[in-house]
Amino acid sequence: MASFDQKLRTLYLMEILLERTDDEHMLNASELCTILDQEYGISTDRRTIYTEMEILEKFGLDIQQKKGKIPRHTG
Repeated sequence: MASFDQKLRTLYLMEILLERTDDEHMLNASELCTILDQEYGISTDRRTIYTEMEILEKFGLDIQQKKGKIPRHTG
């Protein structure tokens, strides 16, 4: 079941970025962890979030990162 949750985590993270972030609205890794846990029941840590971001970037999602605040989807 863990593998299934891992795949869902990536998809949920993409959904969060597409729906809740833009040039003026950013979320940091801790905030993303909280959203995943509280709204989707998926526990994760900040390091995993950074790994997931790399996966999503390789997939083609345009993600901009700033020190202290990450991801926003700009496309």
